Amino acid sequence: MSNVIELMPRRTDNQLANLEKLISFCKNNSPFKNKNNWEWEHIYWDVKGICNTQARKAGFEQFIYFNRDNNKGKNVKTPRSEMEPFHHSGLSDVAKCHVTMVQIESPKDVGSLQLYVNSYRYLDNVLSQSGLTIADLSAHQFKLAEKDARERLQDSTFYRTGQKLEVICKFINQHGLAKHKIVFKKSAKRSETHTNSDSRIDQSSIDERAKKLPTKLSLIAVATLSNTELQGDDALFQAMTEIMFATGLRFDEIVTLDTSCLYEREIEERNVLTGLDDVFVVHELRYKAKKGGGYSSKVIADAMVTILQKGLKTALDLLAPVREVIRQLMADPEAKIDFFPLLSNEPRVFVTDVWRELQWSSRANMGTYLGKLDVPMEKLAHKKTGIQSLAFAPFDLRQKTNHLARQSASNLWQQVKDLTAAERLEDMLFVTQFQRHHSVKRSEEWSFTLITHTQFTDYLSGRPELGMQSIFERKNMMFEGQPVRLTSHQFRHFLSTMLELCDTVSDIEVARYFGRKYMGDNETYDHTNKTKLVMDAADDILASTGISKEQAKEAAIIFTMVDRDEALDTLGDLTTTLITAIGMCRHDYNDSPCGKHYACLRGCAEYFRVKGNQREIAEVVRIRDQQIQHVAAAKEAVAKEFHGSNNWLKSHEELLLGCEVALAIEADGSVAVGERVQIFPDGIIGCRAI
Repeated sequence: MSNVIELMPRRTDNQLANLEKLISFCKNNSPFKNKNNWEWEHIYWDVKGICNTQARKAGFEQFIYFNRDNNKGKNVKTPRSEMEPFHHSGLSDVAKCHVTMVQIESPKDVGSLQLYVNSYRYLDNVLSQSGLTIADLSAHQFKLAEKDARERLQDSTFYRTGQKLEVICKFINQHGLAKHKIVFKKSAKRSETHTNSDSRIDQSSIDERAKKLPTKLSLIAVATLSNTELQGDDALFQAMTEIMFATGLRFDEIVTLDTSCLYEREIEERNVLTGLDDVFVVHELRYKAKKGGGYSSKVIADAMVTILQKGLKTALDLLAPVREVIRQLMADPEAKIDFFPLLSNEPRVFVTDVWRELQWSSRANMGTYLGKLDVPMEKLAHKKTGIQSLAFAPFDLRQKTNHLARQSASNLWQQVKDLTAAERLEDMLFVTQFQRHHSVKRSEEWSFTLITHTQFTDYLSGRPELGMQSIFERKNMMFEGQPVRLTSHQFRHFLSTMLELCDTVSDIEVARYFGRKYMGDNETYDHTNKTKLVMDAADDILASTGISKEQAKEAAIIFTMVDRDEALDTLGDLTTTLITAIGMCRHDYNDSPCGKHYACLRGCAEYFRVKGNQREIAEVVRIRDQQIQHVAAAKEAVAKEFHGSNNWLKSHEELLLGCEVALAIEADGSVAVGERVQIFPDGIIGCRAI
């Protein structure tokens, strides 16, 4: 007799019973059930404090939504009051079981769990149309779900959805929810959705690099701002920009820095030449790596130290009052912080008398807000006007806001303590107050949060669609009539690419310096032109082979600079390609000979020309001029009604038209000189008798 406790329900041959046992197990062991008002049947679950969170979203609400696909456009949300459950209620239970089991295994962030649910929605759409049960699921339904996702998602999101559909398939098989084992593999490959085109020589890859790397002008603009006297929030967000530029940290890593993050460290190394110990001091930055999940540090280059110190000092000074308030609140539970110093100490004050003094937008708004704070209010006759007006006790408001301040500080620290190297909330560099940096709304000094990504990007990039100007627009920093554009992540791409250009730094060192879990992640941030790096060493390669300059030039004409796949395609073509006086014919002469002379110019799909090749131009022009004479002669013959003359006229006109098309690429501005062009892409295989 076994005394081992059964943690997971045993599988049986009854799919419905397996699902019921799984639901019962997940309900009893759900990590979400400790939340107030949690019910399994609810269409959305509050998971704040249970799921992992990003530092920038520590103050946000966090919900998992089990509603059906709303079939609306990209990023179009449905209000909670209008959400509808899955079409297939059983599949909704499976989705809830799945995210519960995933969270039991190891804590995940809410975005990862929501992606599972989003993937289930595609299956839900398929089941709603077919009328099948979960037990009837097969690979066909998963393929239909993936096809639906392919039509509606961008490449990277589609790849992740395909991954999740594979995991869902394994989950259903593991728990015996379908009659037969389902074998499903996603169709998307990582290489197809994460293509690194930075080694290609074309305009599209140049444009792509321009999106990821900051321009020289944008860096000059940032330097100009750094040497400008900025005030208030502009100075604070410029400090974050300087820290980001000097360190290459992600936004979440910057916003969780502690006040003592930069320090000096003494390093001792033995000089192998002198045999003596050399001692030198470096500046090191400690932080909590977002993806690595642990404490990390990086040595800051001497050239960047001054920039970093300036940014850190500015942030320390500007947010010092916030940290001092938190320190007083957390050090002494009995400490009283007066968040309303302009308010008198009278037993009762009227809203009509103080709303302007307290800088509220209106007396009605102040009355409404006091009600939300649960501050006791009553209607009393005003001592001057005699009109019944709302009155409250300043003592009640001060006591309530002190309680809310301690509660807010405690809640925020619980959310971020595992995301920062700081030992206390008041040691965090970028802790601030709710709406402190809003240009219109009133700050809630008793509510604490971290600087948000939206606030920073509004400073750096603005929101043109809402008429919100970036700092570059407000300072009139323009280039060719357009304001400088910059995003927060471009600094990280820039510094990582600079390291890739350094021959003495290995891939593992680059990954470690930027807090990456895998060396393969370097590729996303590597915008060095691989082809250029190879071509820079081309002279050494050519010298070692003994190829003459004339031979190298001839090879350069035939092999234009292309990426690896294009080069392989070209090499494959050249194995059976004939170079003629009028261009290149891709016909496979190992298979059969050409059936008709000049068939290339008669609309052959295998005919290629190189723009600007004077030898080809001269030969095609010679043929064209000859055909003009032949067409004229054929027309005379047709006019005289010679037998078969109409067939000759048709043949000569076809060849003349082909010559004109072959020469037309010389006037086409979209075709670069030296580019190999397929003249008749919609033509036929012309190597046959006409």
